[in-house]
Amino acid sequence: MRTHAWLLGLLALTASCEKTGAAPVASGSADAGAAGPSADAEGLGEVMLQVGRRFETAGRAAAANRFELAAFEAGELQELFESDVPRASVPKEGPTAQIPGLAKAFLATAPPELTRAAEAKDGAAFAAAFQRAAAQCNGCHASAEKAFIQVPTVPGQSVPILDPLPAPTPGR
Repeated sequence: MRTHAWLLGLLALTASCEKTGAAPVASGSADAGAAGPSADAEGLGEVMLQVGRRFETAGRAAAANRFELAAFEAGELQELFESDVPRASVPKEGPTAQIPGLAKAFLATAPPELTRAAEAKDGAAFAAAFQRAAAQCNGCHASAEKAFIQVPTVPGQSVPILDPLPAPTPGR
């Protein structure tokens, strides 16, 4: 059931990110051989669904001491940030110019750190790398005015965080 809840949340997010006429992510001249965005580019929200699933699975695998799976998922994250993210069209709403640079910084640090820790079967190092990666995710979301998309900093939790918030106070 919990998996269905986060999937529904991500689908709702994707719908909000997939506005018609979205501008493509600028891929720069040397984005790991990316061909650059095309007119029919997949939306960034759709790509982030895959990123969230891979990140969650990596964290759950490490928390279960299944480090081979955690390393595999970290590699899949790297592939997504090498090819799919640079080609994705960004949301029409909110600030987006910073996304390519933040995605490049994530690619350079998070997947390699997660992979090294998983390959070393070092749960503490993986948890620290996971926490740093989640902070990068949350910083990017905040910079794009999507801070409501919160990535957990502890491996093994659902991505995004869907724990209930306190009910709003009437009149506020």
